[in-house]
Amino acid sequence: MNTNENNDEYIEMAELSKKLKASDSRTALKWCEDFNLPIIPIGKKKVTYRFLAEIELYKRLLQLLKKQHPSNWEELFNYYKANDHYSYIMATQKEAPKILKIDSRAKPKSRFAKDFAKE
Repeated sequence: MNTNENNDEYIEMAELSKKLKASDSRTALKWCEDFNLPIIPIGKKKVTYRFLAEIELYKRLLQLLKKQHPSNWEELFNYYKANDHYSYIMATQKEAPKILKIDSRAKPKSRFAKDFAKE
């Protein structure tokens, strides 16, 4: 009996291990224990709540998006969930480039560097 066909509320350890790119379902069990997700035995299979597992998987992505794109991370996450590659690329391309500030304590050493710093 495949529990995912009857109820999308749960995710089997085998399916979760595929999402985690793990070779064994024991890794998924350990992952669930590390994130305090409940492990529910149903017959010979072990499952956990799909919603809670997906939240833990999304947390790392959200941290990355917030760090790299603080102004529009929510928009980018929605494009990710919708699997909209084009909109994601367009949203990242329209961002203003980060301006690098030259530290005033840095002293150019070469003549070329000094000329460049004057401009």
